[in-house]
Order: sequence, then structure tokens, then C-alpha cells
Amino acid sequence: MHYLTEDPSLKAYILCRFARQSEIYQSWMDACPIPCEVIDTYVPDWQVPRDAAIVITHMHYRWEEIHALRAIYQQGRVPVLILSDGILEYRNTWEHPDLADGAMFQPLIGHKLACIGRGQARIIESWGNPGKAEVIGLPRLDKDLDKTPSPIHQDGPFRLLIATANTPAFNDQQRETVIESLSQIKQRLTVNPQVNHRPVQITWRLTDNLEQSIGLPFVDDTGLEPAERPPLSEEIDASDAVITTPSTLYLESALKQRPTALLDFHNSPHFVPAAWMLNAPKHLNWILQELADPPPPKMLFQKTVLHDNLECNTPAKPRMLELIQTMVEHGQHARASGKPIELPQRIVSDPDRGFTRVESEFDTTRLYPENAAFQNQELHQLQVELSQVIKRLDTLPRDLAEKNQYITLLLEQRDEMRLKITELRARIQKLRKMLGIKPKS
Repeated sequence: MHYLTEDPSLKAYILCRFARQSEIYQSWMDACPIPCEVIDTYVPDWQVPRDAAIVITHMHYRWEEIHALRAIYQQGRVPVLILSDGILEYRNTWEHPDLADGAMFQPLIGHKLACIGRGQARIIESWGNPGKAEVIGLPRLDKDLDKTPSPIHQDGPFRLLIATANTPAFNDQQRETVIESLSQIKQRLTVNPQVNHRPVQITWRLTDNLEQSIGLPFVDDTGLEPAERPPLSEEIDASDAVITTPSTLYLESALKQRPTALLDFHNSPHFVPAAWMLNAPKHLNWILQELADPPPPKMLFQKTVLHDNLECNTPAKPRMLELIQTMVEHGQHARASGKPIELPQRIVSDPDRGFTRVESEFDTTRLYPENAAFQNQELHQLQVELSQVIKRLDTLPRDLAEKNQYITLLLEQRDEMRLKITELRARIQKLRKMLGIKPKS
């Protein structure tokens, strides 16, 4: 089904007034199969033009957006694609006082949702959206896929990035909890500015004026004012480890192979888990120690979580374009036939067919450093030892049978001894009675 060339006037309408300044859209709009037009008017008053081939937005939370999307979706003329702009966050979904209940894709008001990973797709489809989730990834992170991560320092200052989400709290109580958690970190690193005998170099990237709330000047250990700071991506590169409140920053940091802890004194459920969960002050010391010298099994877990929650084995942009093009074509077909839009339950192909790849970090030599069996790399020696073990296993049943016979003999002898002891006790009691000897009390 290929209709795109039949009407070159068709457009993709983007319902987001700041789309041209946002990487959510900038990362793929230039290669979109049809021209994109950004709508910056009041969304509820917007009428779908006749040349609309698809409507795309990530704005799916408030009445104005939902009202407009529902009208377009119910008309059934133009496919609606919703973009997921990052991870799902429990408090944003269930404890956000400014959002109406169910506003977070419960259900999705659109034909498809471009999810960032399989984990997210499973959650969102469980909210009454079967067949609507397409696993795309985040095109804005494609630039980092082919880059070799900058090295982590093993000596010298331990470079620690501490960051918060764009919106770290959704009410006053949550904000106080975030302030408490950051204050605990600040106090620990002020009283003892070392980790594993290395001095700590801190970079604070806080939002929502949290620097002032915890008594920090608007300057970090780099000596730069906020306006002079490099992009957050570069500050991740310049760090050895990251602590962040629940945020898509977690996935960005994991993608750059930084050991990353989630700071969450709320102790909320997590749609995206982490190897290091900083839920209370008592966790801080050992988590800092492990971030400076991360155990391989935890780095393996972090990468496994990354690949489950961010499709990043290959660039996301081609998948996004494939999804847009297919939705446009099905929309054209539906309008030409006068029938409702029908989309396949899965549009974007999965080269892994739903299976999970084995991580390169799954290396038993590194995962079990104390186990000599995994440290031996001499193939011939291992083959000889394996042959010996197999030979030993061949004789083991006979040896076990002989040992079982011996054990049976010992048990029989034990029973005979018990019987003799019982007979002796009876004879002694009889003699005592005959001689009038009373047992000692």
C-alpha cells in the first residue's frame, strides 16, 4: 500500500507550539516523508485542514489537548500519532494534582503511541491500549548510539553528577521530600567529601530553584554559573557516576555507561527500575562506594534495564519515519474507501522478534571473579578436566551403590548393638532386684 506520491500536498500537522525548538520533534522532522506544519494556535479552536495526512503531538495531558485529540480521533479521517517524550513516572501518573485522573494514556486518545521501549509499551497497553503501542525509541538520543562513551576515571577525583528531573515534584509535600533527599547528600559530602579514599568533585544540575532550597550558591564545583554550563549530555560525559531523581536522564546516563542511582525518598513504585535505589539516608554511603567502583552484576542489570526501556540497539529515527509513513498511507486508503481507519496491531518490525539480546556485559569471568572455574581460559585444560568429570560421573552410580550397601551394613550393626544394649540393661535391672540394690536417685 503506497499512496504518498498520489497527493504531494498532504502535510503532517504538529500540535505543539514549540515543536521547532524541541528535540522531541527536531530530531526527525527534517526527514519526515511529508512536509510538517507546526500549529501554535489555541488547540481546542483548531480545525483539521483538508490536506492533513496525520496529526502528531506529545501533548496528551490536559483538557485542551484531550478535547482536540478526541474530536480528531472520533472523526476517523486522519490518523493521530502520540509521542512519548520520556519515561513513565509513577507520581506523575498517579499523584499529580494538576492532572485529571486517567490523563496519562488511560486510555490513549489516538491511533498509535510511539513508545521509547518495550517496558513502556507493556505498561501502556495494560492500561486498555492493546495494539496501540509501537516501540520506537528516542530519536533525540540517536546521536549518542555510535559514540564511544568517554572513559570513567578510576583514580583522582570521583566526578559525581547530581541532577533532578525537569519537574522533580508535583505538590508541596513531594517537594519537601526532594529537598530532604538532596540535603542529605549535600550533608554527607560536606562532612566527608571522599568516596573510597578519593576526593569527590560534585556537579549539581538541579531544577525548580532547588539549589537555593538546599543552601547551594548558583555555582557548582566546576565554578560555572547556570547560564554558562555545558549541555547536560556533556556533563554526563564528564562524570564518573550520576545520581538523579526519576527522569529520562536515567536512561541517557545508562546509555553513556555511567553507573546511575535513582534518588527517591518517596519510595514510589518504579516503571523503570535501577541497580541502585537511594530511598533513605542509610543507603547513601554504600551506594556512593559502589558508584565509584560498580560491581559488574549491577552494571549488567543496568544495561538490561536500559535495553528493556529504551529501544537503542539501532537508531530510532528510521522507525519513527516508518511509523509515520505507514499511518499516512492507511489514512489515505481509509479516506479513499470511505471506511474508518484501520491500522495493523504492529507496524514497526522487530528484528529480535520479541526476544531479548544477550548483553555483552554477560561475561562470567567478570561476574564471578572469585570462582576459579570461570577464570580458567585454557581450553585444552578445561577439556581434559571435563573429560575427567564425565569419566567420574560414569563410575559414580557404582560407587554410590557400594557406599549405600556399606551404610546399610552400618545401620544393621547399629540396630544389633541397640538390641544388645537393651538386653544388658534388662539383665542389670534383674540383678539389682535380686540383690536389693536400689538405683541411685
